Amino acid sequence: MATDIPTARRGLLAFLAKQGGALPMRELHIHSLVFYQAGHQAFSQLMEGLIADQLVVFDEGTFSLTEKGRGALADG
Repeated sequence: MATDIPTARRGLLAFLAKQGGALPMRELHIHSLVFYQAGHQAFSQLMEGLIADQLVVFDEGTFSLTEKGRGALADG
């Protein structure tokens, strides 16, 4: 089954928000695999896109929502 990219992006942002805005890569990767069937390559592409869009940042093994990411969630 192919990953639904828009749904996975929004779902990962929402999951990060629900978890306080930051999670280690491993935890977020497991969530993406279970809920969005995003294996290693798909997860990397999803997260690279979210970083490029400045919705999340990655530092020392942890993904964190940015203000822009929180705004994207609020905008629906």
